[in-house]
Amino acid sequence: MAVLTRQIIALGALALAGCDSGAGKHDILSAAALYEENAATFATIRAAYPGPFEDFTRIPARDPADDNGLDRDFLSMLREQFPVDRIDFFPIEDSNGAWGGDEIDIVLQRYADGDHWMTVSLVYFSTPLTLSRDNPKVRLFDDWLHGKSEPGALIAFCKLTPNWYAYQKVE
Repeated sequence: MAVLTRQIIALGALALAGCDSGAGKHDILSAAALYEENAATFATIRAAYPGPFEDFTRIPARDPADDNGLDRDFLSMLREQFPVDRIDFFPIEDSNGAWGGDEIDIVLQRYADGDHWMTVSLVYFSTPLTLSRDNPKVRLFDDWLHGKSEPGALIAFCKLTPNWYAYQKVE
């Protein structure tokens, strides 16, 4: 809980500093707030899609022929509560190619911001995420704030619970 409190304080300070992405555009800050306001709804997502996932799938389906109606109804129900672009389901492999867990990405928004593309999501990992501090492209939010920018895409995760993270990718 102390880690979450520190991160929320950092998130609030960043928002007050004017670093949010502007009206109508989500960022890692608004994603974290959205999770806090709707934690019970996010629990229903995992309950409705418990895994394990064998292949990548998406709601809405990329191919309309794969749309089963129930997924579309579930997405509509979520969209009545908050904006959702899509939900992606991934099986995670460990380093030996065996099942290492599931990942659910609730993509809130993908948009252009100047010369960059932003993707903002709430992400569930069935096995809590571990990150290497040696990877300058993927960092926990606190590290991202204080790190140097590297060329190419940058990804930040803000740990909300042991399994849920706010996520922002800048490309």
